[in-house]
This record gives sequence, structure tokens and C-alpha cells, in this order.
Amino acid sequence: MNRISKLLAAAGIAATMVFSQGQADAMVVTGISQSMTIADKTVTATDQDGQKIKFVSDGRVMRLMSADGEKDYLSFNSFDGRYAGVDFNVRAIETTDPGMRLFEITATHGSNDKNCGYWLVGKHNGLWTTYISWNSLANIGFRVDRWHKLSSRIVDQQLVITSTNSYGRTDFQTQAFWDDSCEWFGVRRL
Repeated sequence: MNRISKLLAAAGIAATMVFSQGQADAMVVTGISQSMTIADKTVTATDQDGQKIKFVSDGRVMRLMSADGEKDYLSFNSFDGRYAGVDFNVRAIETTDPGMRLFEITATHGSNDKNCGYWLVGKHNGLWTTYISWNSLANIGFRVDRWHKLSSRIVDQQLVITSTNSYGRTDFQTQAFWDDSCEWFGVRRL
């Protein structure tokens, strides 16, 4: 593990411990869009400020960019070290309290649907940021060394992320929540 990865992992552990003590009911999820598969194409969307953005993938890396292609806000690639043949899927998530438009991004290896990445991104103080990632989930017990299929759904107006193993059994579940006191997302294992 390189120095930057260790630093990010340590920061994630500290953040998870702080956030797990915050308010878990501050955010209300009001809707999730259908998933958009970004294979070797470009898909456009609108952010919470009404600005056009686009997701661009070459099957190895996906980028979140300005609609004109001038600004590369965030880039995403596989967490398992295999970068060829990665399918990226994006869903918009609408919330109130606070009112946000987030984008949930998952990465899978095409033929077997094995997840190799997860991100929940949005704007914070006008800048694009990753609120929750594969590392955030690993910090609370998600086993990144095993086969997983990740999905999320709304449960009691909260975003719940579930992992199933290769036998279809739930092996990990967490709730994403907004902590008003920190103005940041946390995850709490269920």
C-alpha cells in the first residue's frame, strides 16, 4: 500500500469514528434514478446547481467532467488493480435536509458483475468531492478481497448500501447518512 493510500485509509477510519457518533437521521433520500451504464460512451446529467456535467468512460477510467470537456472534476478506476473491461454505472440520488443531488457510481467487471469500486459524489461548497468510497466501506468491515455485488436502496427514507456474496447472501450492509454537525457524510454498519 503506498503512502497516499495509507494516509487516506487513516483519515477514513478517523472520519468514520467521528461520523458514526453524529445524527443518522439528518438527511432524507427522496429518490434514486435508474442506473446509467457508462461503457465506452458519454452520458450527460445536471448537478444540483443546474449545471450540465458529463460522465466519460474508456472502459478503464471514468471521468466526471464539465459539459464542455474543459474541466475534469473527478476520475474513477477499479480498486482491485484490474483496469481493463470495467463497466461503470451511475445513478442520481436526490435528498432533502440538506437538499442535494448526489451521484452513486459503481464499477464492475463486466461478465461476472463483481464489484470493483463504489463512490458517492456530490458538490461540497461548490467543489466536486467523494463523500463515500470503497475505502470508506472497508474501514467499517467491508471485505474488499472477496467477490461482491453492491446495490443500494431507500429504506425508511435513508440510503442503505448492501453487499451480497457470490451465493446471493447479504454479507455487508451500511447506512449512509449526513451529519449536520460536521457537514459531511458518514457510514454506519447495520
